[in-house]
Amino acid sequence: MTKKEIKRFLELHPDKPISAAKFEYSWYLMPEASEIANTILEETIKKTEEDLMYETKIAKIDNPEELLHLMRKKLSGLNRSALRKKILEYEEGMLPLIQRKALTSMQDIFIENTLHFLLHSKVNECKWIIDNYQVFKSEYLKSMLCLVLGFRGDKSLIPMMMKETERFERYYPEESYEQAPLLAIQELAVRFYN
Repeated sequence: MTKKEIKRFLELHPDKPISAAKFEYSWYLMPEASEIANTILEETIKKTEEDLMYETKIAKIDNPEELLHLMRKKLSGLNRSALRKKILEYEEGMLPLIQRKALTSMQDIFIENTLHFLLHSKVNECKWIIDNYQVFKSEYLKSMLCLVLGFRGDKSLIPMMMKETERFERYYPEESYEQAPLLAIQELAVRFYN
């Protein structure tokens, strides 16, 4: 794959300014923005009883199974951040649980928490993603996992990302799923061709 071929492909398939993939991509590139957002939330939004209950629960949990269960709950921004940090603290125990659940999960919040885990974990799980890519039931998860491949994979994945871009454009035009593999191509091109 040449730099010129990649550039041409990206010109034919422009990215959209707003999509779930763009949002996650931006958070990954600018982790300090997440901290700023959490600070603003903490200073401006009054915590509900439910927020306080989950805050306490997350702080006390020391069991990967319980953390996995919370990955499926819609939590406020601060609690979501606390949960994601805790999951990474228990990475070794969480990894097999998340991998097993990810194969069949169709729940967006779990998928987004899984994406965060795989982007920030110490172990690069690109091989596992590629080996299981056709097994994942959720097309949304497949799309978002392309971001992990873009940030943590190597340039040999660019042809796969191109095929996925075209497949998502063809079969899921309303969902913007193609945006994640497109952003992955951009990231791989920056990392390996600039």
